[in-house]
Amino acid sequence: MTNNELVAAVSREKSIPQDLRQIFAEGYDLVFVALGTKYLIAAQEALTSLSEETAAFAFASKGSREYIGDCYWIPATETERGQLGTTWLELRGRELLTLAQNIRNDEHFEQLRDAPEKAKKLVDFANVIVTLPLC
Repeated sequence: MTNNELVAAVSREKSIPQDLRQIFAEGYDLVFVALGTKYLIAAQEALTSLSEETAAFAFASKGSREYIGDCYWIPATETERGQLGTTWLELRGRELLTLAQNIRNDEHFEQLRDAPEKAKKLVDFANVIVTLPLC
């Protein structure tokens, strides 16, 4: 059994995917995920079972992309991490913060839900607040 298979097996034993599925079943419009690789592996089964009505976004490195399930990928790159002199955890947090700061009103939330692929416009490569409209 590989290390990743072990993480997935332990997460199932601890009911992590099952518990997350129950949470997601409550009908959220938007879900934001900023987890490291091991946590993404633990949550992967739940992240692949999101309803079509839920727009989910995962802030993850290229190496973790395969574990984000049905989430839209917001890349966290080594270049960004190196330029900021920070950890992967802090980089994902900064990206999430940047996205949150660029959501100005309810219309932006609706646009994220309806066109999640446009979320990348709200997080630029230097983690500086972007003032571009979503459309």
